[in-house]
Order: sequence, then structure tokens, then C-alpha cells
Amino acid sequence: MRSLAEENHWHPLVAHFDHRIRAGSDEEARQVVEWAEGLGLECRVGAPSHALPPRQAQLRAARYSFLHEVAEEEGADRIATAHHADDQAETVLFRILRGTGVRGLAGIPERRGRIVRPLLGFWRAELESYLQEAGIAYLTDPSNVDPRWARALIRTRVLPALESAWDGPVRERLVQVANSARRTDRALLAQARQALKRSDVTKDERGFGFVRSSFARYHPAVQARALAFLAERLNVRLSRGGTRVAVEFIKDGRSGASVDVGGGLELRREFEELRLGASAAETGSSTVRIEAPGAGEGSLELAGRDFRVTWAPAQQAAAGGPRDDNGDSYSLPQEGASWPLEVRSWLPGDRIRLRSGSRKLKRLFGDRRIPLSERGRIPVLSDAEGRVLWVRGIAKAGLADPSSDERERAPLTIKIEERKRASR
Repeated sequence: MRSLAEENHWHPLVAHFDHRIRAGSDEEARQVVEWAEGLGLECRVGAPSHALPPRQAQLRAARYSFLHEVAEEEGADRIATAHHADDQAETVLFRILRGTGVRGLAGIPERRGRIVRPLLGFWRAELESYLQEAGIAYLTDPSNVDPRWARALIRTRVLPALESAWDGPVRERLVQVANSARRTDRALLAQARQALKRSDVTKDERGFGFVRSSFARYHPAVQARALAFLAERLNVRLSRGGTRVAVEFIKDGRSGASVDVGGGLELRREFEELRLGASAAETGSSTVRIEAPGAGEGSLELAGRDFRVTWAPAQQAAAGGPRDDNGDSYSLPQEGASWPLEVRSWLPGDRIRLRSGSRKLKRLFGDRRIPLSERGRIPVLSDAEGRVLWVRGIAKAGLADPSSDERERAPLTIKIEERKRASR
């Protein structure tokens, strides 16, 4: 990479992670730094902040976390790793033994996000031969042949046994399986994208929504691939179990129900819409108290939505021309409310007195076809006795709409404006 840097306008940086799980790893890190400096390259060395368990998944997660952290700090566009064709063959066999699906059979991708693997098309023997001919020194990780690791066992015993007992190039055929599975997965992904498009998929700050009746017509394999695609856009990789639960829910889940699919995500059905997004446990809510007539403001968070709440005496607020309707603002009646007031999310049992009589908010939301997941995101104004005075954008208490004079004499006008969250 250093030899290609100038003509490709690259600015390489070396990053090495010392897992600190065996003797001699610190010396290897120093050797990598020395080689990098010999090429005029900076080398960033990382290590875990605490002892890592001797499990490959945790070691890999720590390593990639460090690589991504360095890339972020340096503003790097790519993270290049040295995976090769033997790694691909071993990965495919390892996943077969674990009972993988099509995506698992596709093996190691040449690219995923920032990560690129430019040596994936070369065999280990080819790379070693090149290094020897070019006189380039290299280190061999002793973990590669340590039978305590599953991959090392496959590398040193299982694959050699298969090659000696089976007629034909076993490793090459495993790589062919990966290539075939990758083509199949690409075809599934194309169908998944089409299924989502025809199901009118939409995105907001909480996740994705799409039409259940349209989506349910597709084969479960296409549904599973579509859900995996959406989850990855939310930075979550669904497990096989999570995907299976989600597909079953699409078929049998009732309106108003939800299912945890892992990674902090849930799949919810709301009438004929499916929503994939952060679970209720991942979102928070706050309240704003208005202690007495006067002017003030506050910030309100309701399950992932942010609002600015302002209030002022009616005559003062009128200078800004607020509307007194079922939209953003509300004029408090002269009598009938007890202080302090509170702006919050709705609670089970909440009722509002309308011209037609007292109604439960639950019933009011149902009549308006407001999905369950949205109900907790609608601001509600209540008084000290828990009486609901206003449901923003839905309804306000009172026997009649106030006249202009009544609005001017109102002790308070309250306005609630939604604020867009910054992209994350």
C-alpha cells in the first residue's frame, strides 16, 4: 500500500491492536511500529482497557472497535485488512458447521462500509511466496495453529483431513460456494428492495414503516432479507433468531402488538402498518411544569420527539400571533384549571371533557386511528388534579371554542413546537 500511495493519492496509516492474551504480543506490536516507521508511516497501537475473555467474538469486536475509532479520529475513508482466500475457505466451512444461511455462506465480503479486503482473491501460499521473493519480513501469529481456537482447528486438522480424503481442491470449492451464495444474496436483496418499495417504506427518526398487506405477500426469505437490510441501516445486525421471530410476527402479529428482534429494535404492527425501530425501552420521556401564570419556556422529550414549550399571558403572546386552535397553541380558560400545569405524555385512564362529553384518550386516539407507538409522542396538557386540558393537534377541553375577547383575557397561552433532531 505504501508503494501505491503516491499514484493513488493515499495517505496510509498503520493501526495495530494488541489483545494482550498471550506472551510476546507486546514485542510484536513494537516490531510492527518499527516496520511502519521504516516506511515513513505512523503506527497507532491499541490495547484493551481491561482483560478480554479468550473468545474470538469478543477479541474481534475489540479489534474492530479500535480500528473504527482510529479511522474516525484520523478522518480515514477506508480500513484495509489482510484477509485472504484461505481465510475465506475456513470461514465458509466454519459457518457450515454452525448451520448458517445464505448470507453466512457468502463468507467474508470484499467490502463492508469502510472495511475493504484487497487481498481476498489471493491464497496464503501466494502471499508468502511474494513476501519471500521481495525480501519482506513478516510475523506469524502462533494463535493460527493453536487448536484451542475453532478456526485454528479447522485450519490445521479439519481442512487437511478433508483434502487428503476428498478428491479435488476443497478450499477452492469452498470459495466457489461463497461466490455462489453471494450472487444468491444479491438477488434476494434486489427482491427485498422491491418488496419494500412496493410496500411504501418510509423512514423517520425512530425507524422504518411499511404496509403489512403488501409486504406479507412476499416469500419469507425475501421478508427476512428486507428486514435485515433495514436493520443494518439502523446499525443493527439481526441474528437468525431475531429474523425468524420477525417473519413469524409479520404473519401472525395482531395490531398494537410488538416483538423484540434484538439489538434494541422491535417490530410493531399498528393497524396495517409495520414499524421497525427502537424499542420503547430505548426511548425516554420528560415533562414540563408550568408553576403559575407568567412567561417561560421548557424542553420536552416524548419517546424520541423533541418539543419547545413556551407560555406567556395571552396579551403578551398575541404579539407573536399564536393560533388558538387544535394545532400548536392553546389559550387557558379563565376558570377551571388548578395549578401547576404539566405538559407530558398521555397516561392510561386519562380523560378529556369535550362538547360531546367526557372521552378517554385511549378511545379518542383509536377513533383517530393514531398508532400505539405514536400516542406516547403527542404532548398532553393537564392540571394539578390530573384533568386533561389539551391534546396537541387532537382536541382541547371546553364546551365551546373561546371568542376573541375570551382569548385576550385568558391567563395564559401555551405553545408547543416540535424541533427536528440533528442527524446521527
